[in-house]
Amino acid sequence: MKSRILSLLIFLIILLPAYRCRKGNNNDLTSRQKQVNNIIQNIRKKWAPDARDHVFEISFSYNKNNSILLHGATDRPEALTALRDSLEALGVPVIDSVLVLPVDSFRNLVGVVRLSVANLRTRPEHSAELASQMLMGMPVHILEKRNGFFRIRTTEGYLGWTDSDALIMMYRPAFEKWARAPKVIMDENYGKIYADTLPDAPQISDVVKNDVLILLGQHTYFLQVQLPDGRRGFVPSNDFVLLNEWEKLNKDFAALSDITTEALHDYPGIPYLWGGTSVKALDCSGFTKNLYQSFGYLLPRDASQQARAVRPVPLTERLDSLQPADLLFFGTHRPSGSPKITHVALYLGAGRIIHATGEVKVESLFPEDSLYNDARRKTLLGAGRVYRIYERRIYPYYTEQAVKIFFPDQR
Repeated sequence: MKSRILSLLIFLIILLPAYRCRKGNNNDLTSRQKQVNNIIQNIRKKWAPDARDHVFEISFSYNKNNSILLHGATDRPEALTALRDSLEALGVPVIDSVLVLPVDSFRNLVGVVRLSVANLRTRPEHSAELASQMLMGMPVHILEKRNGFFRIRTTEGYLGWTDSDALIMMYRPAFEKWARAPKVIMDENYGKIYADTLPDAPQISDVVKNDVLILLGQHTYFLQVQLPDGRRGFVPSNDFVLLNEWEKLNKDFAALSDITTEALHDYPGIPYLWGGTSVKALDCSGFTKNLYQSFGYLLPRDASQQARAVRPVPLTERLDSLQPADLLFFGTHRPSGSPKITHVALYLGAGRIIHATGEVKVESLFPEDSLYNDARRKTLLGAGRVYRIYERRIYPYYTEQAVKIFFPDQR
């Protein structure tokens, strides 16, 4: 019995230092993991604080030799360099397996939307949340392809995933030809592209407000057009405007009353859809974005982004400082006291707004008005001005100027 106890004590004496060493190693590893995680988060906050604008999806693991293996993807090579430098300063080898976007196979390609409306999702799968939408004729940057989806950056800089069937891919020569071609823009909410001009001609595609097509020929009642993917058809001439004339009219003659009149004429009753930016269905910022695109302005996608992009207008109790067509922003306050914008509306004047909430409709911020919405008035946080102030236009993306935008380093 004594010999057994003695043997057990000797075993424990031998085992205890090894246990302490292993425990110490585990603590060291946990501490190192926290350090690495903190460094990654700090780099993300500095270089890619908003996932709507930039990709920084980097994580890490340890190799057998305890070197740090970085994996994931980013479109900020400067951020990746800063991350490697910071990690190597810890004295641990770094193995970089991060995919830098765009991948080489897409650097010389442009995607052009071939559907009347194309969906943009948060992940490369059909069940993912709808983040935004794109309209026919819109060129986009291609970053990578995964699971049958393209990760793209839209004209306004918004990131997401779209089904590969939504785009036609163009190398520079094809894109130059597309960009130089004369174009028309859809001026009505909804329409059809027909195979020919005969009665009961079959439909080639539907078409919605702000879709852009190549113009092939003009006839008395019809225009012959070409879709981005090369399909040809005919559309009623009254539904479309020559793109260059549309831009000139908007820049030289459009008035505040034109914007509010179109908002009241073309949008009421359109159903609400989270992520919707076409007249088929809209969310709040999709409504203001689509409306202002009808007048040539390229607004950011989301309400919080629109609030940062426009010129601030001070608020008074009776909203005296506002003019029709200004944007009103609503939301809450964070614990820090900073505003959190969650909703946007278009100001009509006299306290009334038009916005997408359930459907596009008119409400009021004045208690004496029969359309008064108390909840909206209580969450009003700010206002901003677009008309004659905001400079970014959609027109260059449909013209020869787009070649320089998408191929800036090539002659």
